Amino acid sequence: MSGQLSDDGNFMWNGNEWVPVEQAPAPVAATPAMAEPVAAAPAMAEPVAAAPAMAEPVAAAPAMAASGGDWRILMAESGLQMFFIKIGCFLVNCVTLFLAVPWTTTMYYTNWTERVVLGGRKLRFTGSAGGFFMVWLKTLGLSMITLSIYYWIWGRKNVARWVDSNIQWA
Repeated sequence: MSGQLSDDGNFMWNGNEWVPVEQAPAPVAATPAMAEPVAAAPAMAEPVAAAPAMAEPVAAAPAMAASGGDWRILMAESGLQMFFIKIGCFLVNCVTLFLAVPWTTTMYYTNWTERVVLGGRKLRFTGSAGGFFMVWLKTLGLSMITLSIYYWIWGRKNVARWVDSNIQWA
């Protein structure tokens, strides 16, 4: 991040420290304020090194905007289509005494990933009900044995790991 200007435009990062820019006049009040924290705490050289990291999100923002900029993650779960899918999954699970949970789970995540957009790119869910069946059966069985303690500690994470491992770029 060498050559990056400060927010006020009076200082430039040279790779090691912030140095005044010769072309821009530095305000008298700003120079001592910038030098005081370093002089007051000579052992803390890390805040100076951390200065570029604080400025990186500002520099990264134009790069994200140039890469598509369209992001829809949480909004993918909203809308009438997803509402009816959730209702449908719940009804199918109730009618089948929750034996169709692997199938309805994959149906839900397939529809959800079709609506997610990250930086202008879409996602695809590749999981199958058969692949989820063993994860679901293990979580269900161990949760019943431990009176749902397993589910609250590890079970939810097993399902989330399986879902994450089956999401790819479309």
